[in-house]
Amino acid sequence: MNLVRRTAFWAVPPLVCVALYRYGLTAWFMQDDFAWLRLARAVQEGESLRTALFAPMAQGTIRPLSERGFFIVFYGLFGLDSLPFRIWVFLTQIANLALIAAITRRVTGSRLAGFFAPILWICGSTLYVVMTWNSVYNQALCAFCLLLAFYCFLRYLETGSARWYWLQWIPFLAGFGALEIAVVYPALAAAFAPRQYRRTLPLFLPSVAYGLWHLLAVPKQDPGTYGLHFDGALASTLWTYWQWALGPAQLAMVVRVAPWLTTAATLVLTLAVIAGLVRGGRLPLFFLAWFLITLAPVLPLKNHISDYYLTIPAIGLAMLGGWALARYRTLAVVPVALYLAVSVPAAAISTRASRNQSLDVKRTVLGVVRAHALHPGRVILLEGVTERLYWDAVRDDAFEAAGVPNVYLTPGSLAGVPAAVQVMSPEPVQRALNHGEAVVYQAGGPRLRNITRTYGAGPRLRLSSGPPARVDVANPLHAYLLGPEWHAIDQGFRWMPKRATVRIAGPRAPGQRLYLAGRCLRPVRVSVAIDGAGFPAVEVTPGEFQLSFAAPPGRERMEVAVEVDRTFRMPPDRRDLGLAFGVFEVR
Repeated sequence: MNLVRRTAFWAVPPLVCVALYRYGLTAWFMQDDFAWLRLARAVQEGESLRTALFAPMAQGTIRPLSERGFFIVFYGLFGLDSLPFRIWVFLTQIANLALIAAITRRVTGSRLAGFFAPILWICGSTLYVVMTWNSVYNQALCAFCLLLAFYCFLRYLETGSARWYWLQWIPFLAGFGALEIAVVYPALAAAFAPRQYRRTLPLFLPSVAYGLWHLLAVPKQDPGTYGLHFDGALASTLWTYWQWALGPAQLAMVVRVAPWLTTAATLVLTLAVIAGLVRGGRLPLFFLAWFLITLAPVLPLKNHISDYYLTIPAIGLAMLGGWALARYRTLAVVPVALYLAVSVPAAAISTRASRNQSLDVKRTVLGVVRAHALHPGRVILLEGVTERLYWDAVRDDAFEAAGVPNVYLTPGSLAGVPAAVQVMSPEPVQRALNHGEAVVYQAGGPRLRNITRTYGAGPRLRLSSGPPARVDVANPLHAYLLGPEWHAIDQGFRWMPKRATVRIAGPRAPGQRLYLAGRCLRPVRVSVAIDGAGFPAVEVTPGEFQLSFAAPPGRERMEVAVEVDRTFRMPPDRRDLGLAFGVFEVR
């Protein structure tokens, strides 16, 4: 009987995990995944591994273990086969379940609490994200680091062995390579054992050092969505996360539930938590502290409230639920049953929906790979791309990650998405089709369909006439708009020599300006002229740049000439290089 109980203690939570999230094993890549896959591909093509692992990216983050290393290793071994990625995420989560069970059993002294805590966590309504989306592996790995460090700390408190104390430092410091939230670990240890302050104070030193380094050394990012706001919104953001963590609000997002019923269920669960805190002593307060401490770093992000941010905080509530079942038994059954009744369906429905969403991306991306094999050297144009598919694949250059360059959307696509810069203009498309330089495929359905012949004869290319208002000099369909002096396309840019010209549409509305964007490797002075009328020279320093000039009104098309005061060479390349340009745009 003891063997059966021990086996069930460790085996049931992983079985629940696999049963509930089985569709997550067949999920494919989407959204941010493609940025990391492109990075992995760049490493294969010779980019510095050190730069790929440690250069600040994605809002200034540096996560060499959970994002860079994860994608680089698995892409190098398995390419675009997502199953090994998913299996590794599941294995990490299973390790987390074991740690939650071990920690809860030790801090509560109850095998029953240790059994139910991991089940309550993995059944949480917000865990579906990490179980279906590879980019959120940072949450799973950071949870593992925090849990393992805390387990070692508990063993140190139990045994007094210095070995356990120093072992906790390994996962603690590794956590910085997984997710910035790892800085809160010292606060977790201090909250659990306030009398051990002599041992927990040293843990704060690397957290403070990491925070200062990240603040001072990492290049500042455009705040936008990720701006920090320390204002009255903190309380409302916390309340939103609290509702999501309890489950009824998440269920209401995927099935039709009466608002009053959602509110009532949330209040019942909240009151149950309060009752446990009032009558339970110090231990349940620590479980709540786990929730609040690990959630605190994301509370100021009021413009980026995301359910996957609850992956680690929910561990505290799960341990609280396991403790309540062990202590109050019958009294705790009703709120726990209510929690499971709303969270399990929400997690199951969301998991299947997320998997299906990723499979739409898979069909499109692999369809483009097949089309590229059938039409090597031709630009691929996609018709019928939905707004959902755009945000899941096209925006993040999924096709480039799959090794297919020059994939664009047909004219008129996604008119309601101003960020869809991949949409082509009619004139270059018509010209490309006339010269056999492009093919058109219909997206949607079980597979892509070649509609080049019918599309070329249709009305879509008569939407407008004249050159486009946005010229991407690295787009081969825009090559006819460039002067003969331009160099060949080079890694998404095109170098100019000392002087180069571009034809572009004139302004279509008063006040529009001409914008030039690109990269500079050497300081130069740049002179720009529109139809022969020059502007004062501008100094451009190394790095990415954007220049803007007043566009003369009343012109259907313009010729823009760009000239630099000096060029340079990068041996063994013997070309004269001025600036590397990306886009010329009138807006």
